[in-house]
Amino acid sequence: MNRAIEPSINLIESITLPKIDMAMLDNGVPVYMLNNGQQDVIKIELVFKAGKWYEEKNLVADITNRMLREGTTKHTAKQIADTFDYYGANINYGAAFETGGAVLYSLTKQVGNLLPLFHEIFAEPVFPKNELETIISNRKQRLKVELEKNEFLANRHFVDALYGQLHPYGRVTMFEDYDQISTDDLHTFFKQQYNAANLTILVSGKFSPTIVNELNKYFGAVSYTGPTAKGGIVHPITQSDKLIQHLDKKDSVQSAIIVGGLSINKTHPDFMKLSILNTVFGGYFGSRLMSNIREEKGYTYGIYSSFVSYPHGGFFEIASEVGTDVRQSTLKEIEYEMNLLRTELIDAEELQIVKNYMSGKILRSIDGPMKFSETLKNLIIYNQTTDYIEQFLQTVREVTAEELQQLAIKYLDFDKMYKISVG
Repeated sequence: MNRAIEPSINLIESITLPKIDMAMLDNGVPVYMLNNGQQDVIKIELVFKAGKWYEEKNLVADITNRMLREGTTKHTAKQIADTFDYYGANINYGAAFETGGAVLYSLTKQVGNLLPLFHEIFAEPVFPKNELETIISNRKQRLKVELEKNEFLANRHFVDALYGQLHPYGRVTMFEDYDQISTDDLHTFFKQQYNAANLTILVSGKFSPTIVNELNKYFGAVSYTGPTAKGGIVHPITQSDKLIQHLDKKDSVQSAIIVGGLSINKTHPDFMKLSILNTVFGGYFGSRLMSNIREEKGYTYGIYSSFVSYPHGGFFEIASEVGTDVRQSTLKEIEYEMNLLRTELIDAEELQIVKNYMSGKILRSIDGPMKFSETLKNLIIYNQTTDYIEQFLQTVREVTAEELQQLAIKYLDFDKMYKISVG
């Protein structure tokens, strides 16, 4: 190897995905396993259909998940935390729009000691009232602080304009929402959503095949049952008819800007190519928006665009914070760059750079069992197979500038997008 010669950069022609094993627990819970780790570490993720999409009262899904760590019928919150610490393990909880659950990271040799408690958290939570009051008080204070931030306010106005308050993707948190939450709401939501009928388990790392038997003792128990999550739920979208909205905040030296509108999600056949188009436009540090508005104009430290995908919809957004005096100039430059994609073909060299970047990004998404488990989870949520990854790579290799221009004409119309600003 001559280190004085720069190595050539080549597009990836094909990829070999890690092997995925699947098992079914006695009560029907599917388990996906990625057993090819190098270190004796295991990751177990519980994914329930327990997100905001299924709640009937704002904040219930999020707070139910947050309260799971506050104790069970057998152990206090401190005892739970101390046990995980003792075994050198970590557990992360989280609820999103569609799902809720937790991820356990542990030394493989200790997982047998932790699974009983891990299951207990998701079978026998108590939701203590005093802890709920503390969390609500803290959340109110945090909301008060966030409402002083231009970026936070702009995002609230943007999603409200897109979806409206009757839709979970658009519903924002108000102070009075916290006053409506009771422990009864949490118990009800937990029983409806956190059970075997709504559970998928992903295991990754380095472990013995006997892990299925261990999981079956607890999460596969016949007693661990409950109702299936409601299907066919429809939430009405009530879009704003006001495309330009500005919230004036005196004495602000910066303005937060968001431009965008409703769009497709990753199940649409155009989404892969749109992801490539977006990368050129504003999806990475070398994008056109960054080159123009940050590097050339010096209006901002950062600006990005993205096609945000959810299982029940999606939207396109451009977001940045700029000096108040250049807010209108920034919007004009965004419009200029968007129209350029619609009227001129992307240069071959620029497109090749983006293709190289996205090929590497695809590789990173499958780099190791634990990283690949995140990708696999998203595929499962969207009812897609691993063929999607190979198809994406093939699309990156084969997409043309002409195809991207047609997509820009179809999806990037500045005049039809919302322009939200705060500052």
